[in-house]
Amino acid sequence: MRRSLLLLLPLTGLLAGCISPGPFPSLAQRPGENEPIEEPVRTAPVVADDASLRARLAELVGQARQGMAAFNDAYGPAERMARNAGASGSDSWVEAQQALSRLEASRGETTGTASELDQLNRARADLPTSAGDQAAIDAAIADVDRLAAEQQARIRQVTALIEG
Repeated sequence: MRRSLLLLLPLTGLLAGCISPGPFPSLAQRPGENEPIEEPVRTAPVVADDASLRARLAELVGQARQGMAAFNDAYGPAERMARNAGASGSDSWVEAQQALSRLEASRGETTGTASELDQLNRARADLPTSAGDQAAIDAAIADVDRLAAEQQARIRQVTALIEG
């Protein structure tokens, strides 16, 4: 123990030589640090509404609604077959599963439109877009998303009937 203390004594002497005795910089605030920083005011450029964009949005929402009509046509038979589905593996169960598959496939128009609207929104993110156009894009996305969510909920109902 004494020996290790004797070895540490020269080491502490060396470390003491590394400490600076000189004046240290002040940690007080400098004069410029108290002044407020003013960012330049940036105004968004005024952009006119894009009539072709609005026409494309109306077209896409129309496609989604047509997809909803196709879904509704497939829903009735799928629900009936699901209600009459027998035990797993029976003929009526297989028919109900096939009807459920057709119902899932009928969502294609709506989900494809939702994807296209999402791509259009991302593509417009870097372009100057009027507030009215952005509101129209957001409304179209919300409308199509609502249709897609309704379809998904109804598919879950049919699935629950089959699994019953």
